[in-house]
Amino acid sequence: MATRPNDSPFSERGFADLAIAALGGLLLAVGVPDRRAQALLRTAGLALIGVAARPVVERAIRGAGERRRTVKIRESIELERGVADVFTFFKDFENFPRVFGGLKSVVDFQDGRSHWEAYTPSGRVIAWDTEITKYVPNSVIAWESVAGSPVETRNVLRFTALGADRTRIDVETAYRPSETPMQEAVHALISKSRQARMRADMDHTKSYLESNAAR
Repeated sequence: MATRPNDSPFSERGFADLAIAALGGLLLAVGVPDRRAQALLRTAGLALIGVAARPVVERAIRGAGERRRTVKIRESIELERGVADVFTFFKDFENFPRVFGGLKSVVDFQDGRSHWEAYTPSGRVIAWDTEITKYVPNSVIAWESVAGSPVETRNVLRFTALGADRTRIDVETAYRPSETPMQEAVHALISKSRQARMRADMDHTKSYLESNAAR
């Protein structure tokens, strides 16, 4: 894979960072008899090295944060509800925010298209549109984001009747943001993983659909 010019140590920015780091190293190496002057030189040298290292550190954080935000998850639950009831709940995407905590809202246009809003790790709201790619009553619902969305997402729900009043739901979801700002990268690194959040959402789904309020 080709290296972008701005990431290369031989770019103008790379040479500038090297020069700053070298100057910082020189200041650390300078010896003067006055302790106060020596402390000032040491502080200035460390500060310059920190400035030079910042782009490298930022790229590392962005890369780690983007990997944390990019997910492919498979989960499943079994619940005490008939498959027709469960499918009816999920075929209306506007019900999703009731059980999935990261979603702010969903507008289901009832024609295969829908508009989604979700919270990012830092608490911002991100919005995108989707379209259904597969729909089999009481069996499968699949949908994905439209071209040009700020996130690329593909989702599949499979429903299996295990009895008259018992259903298994298998979930497959893939999510990748088109970009990861520094603030989002930091929050993604310190927040609960999407796998853990999905597991918590699935447990909440089971509790919600089995409760009297959901009947």
